[in-house]
Amino acid sequence: MSATAPQSAAIAGLIQNYEPNIKVRSHHVAGVELHRWTVEEVKGVMDQLVPRTNRAGSDEPCGPEFNQLNKSLKTSLLIHFGILTILGLGTMCLLPLQIGAALYLLLHGRFSVIWRELPKPTALLFDWSIGLHSFVKAPWSLFKRSIEREEALCVNSSGRFMLREDGYAVLSHVWAETMGWNAKGSWGPVELSLRKQGIPYHHFQRFFRRCDADWLWVDVLAMPEVYEDMSETEKTDTEALRTAIINCSHTIYTRADKVVCLDSLLLRLQSGSMVDVAVILSLGRWISRLWPFTETRLAKRVVLKTEDAAFDLDEIVAFFYKTVNNEDHRYFHLFARIAPLRPVPAGFRAWLGYLCRPASYEPEIFREIFWGCENRFCDVEIDQARALFPVLRLKWVSGWTLQQGLQHIAESYPDDRDFLVKYCNYRDIQHGLE
Repeated sequence: MSATAPQSAAIAGLIQNYEPNIKVRSHHVAGVELHRWTVEEVKGVMDQLVPRTNRAGSDEPCGPEFNQLNKSLKTSLLIHFGILTILGLGTMCLLPLQIGAALYLLLHGRFSVIWRELPKPTALLFDWSIGLHSFVKAPWSLFKRSIEREEALCVNSSGRFMLREDGYAVLSHVWAETMGWNAKGSWGPVELSLRKQGIPYHHFQRFFRRCDADWLWVDVLAMPEVYEDMSETEKTDTEALRTAIINCSHTIYTRADKVVCLDSLLLRLQSGSMVDVAVILSLGRWISRLWPFTETRLAKRVVLKTEDAAFDLDEIVAFFYKTVNNEDHRYFHLFARIAPLRPVPAGFRAWLGYLCRPASYEPEIFREIFWGCENRFCDVEIDQARALFPVLRLKWVSGWTLQQGLQHIAESYPDDRDFLVKYCNYRDIQHGLE
């Protein structure tokens, strides 16, 4: 059954009762992806969302607790006073055991074990305490080495950094949700002095532990930030470093074992249904951003995290390929929304927009980009072109304008100019490419 305009409005209103911060997206999704759904069916999905947690700071599942350095330090002192108490008591409890073990080993002549093994429990306890007091931030020297070696600058659960060619995952997220940066509203944004310190370790753990990875590539850690109080020379040099890392992103994304999507709305979903995941994903902020298209398009595997589970995006796409057989199917528009993110599963025909093609069809890159980037946007103007460069295997030049980037694409892909023009017109970009 196709939804009428009043029914679409009712569905949008229902969605906003569960998540008031997505007014525009709720109306769009109600009128497109869910326009063949009933209010009761949508309610059945929305009922699977865990309510937002009411806590200090950002109320996003992976968001930071503080947006000001002084608040972070004051509140941390209270928390860490308790932690130091535990540290002291733990050390006191370990000490008699370690002394007894040392005497036993000494009598049996096992001297090497005394200094190699006995201090480990205390060292681990101190490392745990220090970690909770610290910030996670990559050394500046590693940015340059990652560019020179074209390797991913990754971090582990302890906040230690390493350059890696393989054996890592990529975090795909929305900065406003995970970092609190550029977040609109009374709580954000995160102040400059706190951003300069890095990411508080306890905040870092909030998103790292959800990724099920030993090593993780995180864009906000793997690239230096351009701070507002930098001199013009410092800003230029830092932006050049960022550009060089972005130019390595095709290699970084394709070498990763997986890309892990952390969407705040999806992280509140408790459901084992692939359809429920697709509905909530279509309502989330992540699918409305441009860079996640690039990250997922180049990934070996994409994992969508929910509140209590993980879903393989390829399996969800394959499910819709098996289920949807015509444009009148109630899942068709959900299918059309997520299908361009991943390659067509083997043995299936390819839907693209509203076109059905044989699996043997060689895709036109800009046709794929146009449909994959439909209804996706970004905050940085040049990223409307720059986000496409890793997919197109092109190199961005630091200092380019949006128009210069688009012109480079047009010159590199002259046969796809028509779809590039269509892409620009859809986004109201003044391009001059006709």
